[in-house]
Amino acid sequence: MNRIDFSAALSCIENVAPTMPVEPVAIDAALGRIIGAGVVAQADYPRFDCSAMDGFAIVAADAANASLDRPVRLDLIGESRAGAAASLVSAPGACAISTGAPIVPPFDAVVAKERVVRDGPAILLTEPVGLGRNIRRRGEDARQGDLVAVRGKLVTPEVIGALCCFGVPEIDAIRLPRVVVLTTGDELRRARGEGEHFVHDSNGPMITAMMRQAGLAPQLVTPAPDDRGALVTSIEQALAAAPDLIISTGGVSVGDHDQVPAALQALGATIHFRGVAMRPGKPVLFASLPNGCLYFGLPGNPVAAAVSARFFVIAAIRAMLGLQRERGWAVAIDAPGGPDNVGTRILKARWHPGPPPAVTLAADQRSHTMRPLLDCNSWVVRSIGPDGDAGWTCFAMTPSFAGG
Repeated sequence: MNRIDFSAALSCIENVAPTMPVEPVAIDAALGRIIGAGVVAQADYPRFDCSAMDGFAIVAADAANASLDRPVRLDLIGESRAGAAASLVSAPGACAISTGAPIVPPFDAVVAKERVVRDGPAILLTEPVGLGRNIRRRGEDARQGDLVAVRGKLVTPEVIGALCCFGVPEIDAIRLPRVVVLTTGDELRRARGEGEHFVHDSNGPMITAMMRQAGLAPQLVTPAPDDRGALVTSIEQALAAAPDLIISTGGVSVGDHDQVPAALQALGATIHFRGVAMRPGKPVLFASLPNGCLYFGLPGNPVAAAVSARFFVIAAIRAMLGLQRERGWAVAIDAPGGPDNVGTRILKARWHPGPPPAVTLAADQRSHTMRPLLDCNSWVVRSIGPDGDAGWTCFAMTPSFAGG
């Protein structure tokens, strides 16, 4: 199968990836979720006319002629406190009031505490107070039944706060994809390995952490050996967890021990592409299993695995959550030019916010060297345009679903 270009691979993933169904989620457990259906306010907010500050509720007309020379004296006749019914008498006067406390008739304005003079059991007003001054009106922020959040919005702490104000107890959120991470290779060991030529499994924990960082709850399973039958068994065992997405690393190139394509064919999978015109990560594979589960076979070199997961797996997750394709930001950098028949280059980089903002490329761009990543926070993607010019786009290493 011929390699496709980077953009075509993203389009293929977006076209194949199914949109997840919605599920009810309590509002206090919805952080980081994507809203799956429009949310309407369940109550007016504010729920009643209330004071915007500590002070005194008055009838505005009583202070119409107040001045420094002729202050208006109003007796204090009660108090309105937040969370409590006002205790008032019917005689004219002023009512002490706290922020958020209800406004009750006949009062129609609030004067700030610091703008009056206390005179024993009364207050002196030295200036007029406009009708409705310092009053928050019922429903001025949202009315019951108003659409207040739309499908595709990321739930942040601020969104939770707003929806709680509007009396929303739960939302319909797009269900998070279930993910299984499977590494392959006879040489792989977790934690402390035995033998002289073992390799620490870095891809499994790294890809698992990336999925957790994206808000998912991935399952990391035991590494599979370089044997087609054993790999088929490992994939079948992974499928028993009913995942929406399986991610494996290693075993996708053209070596004698690269068994992932053969194992997928044995399982009846449809391979959508095998190989992308990019570096690192060109052996990456994308397939669908007969039950609809998506399968990503990522390269074994750790940087190539990280790049493939960051761009292709994250693209699938965004599509499954109903989000648009991620957009980076264009940058101008001084990088080696010259002919490049690879297609898309993805480089380790560090973004400096400045001023002025700048991007610095890591000196070592090899696909197996991880130490440069300790000082990097971005990937820079170099794509060749139709006229041969190279455009550079910067993406944060940590994916974010903010902004849809």
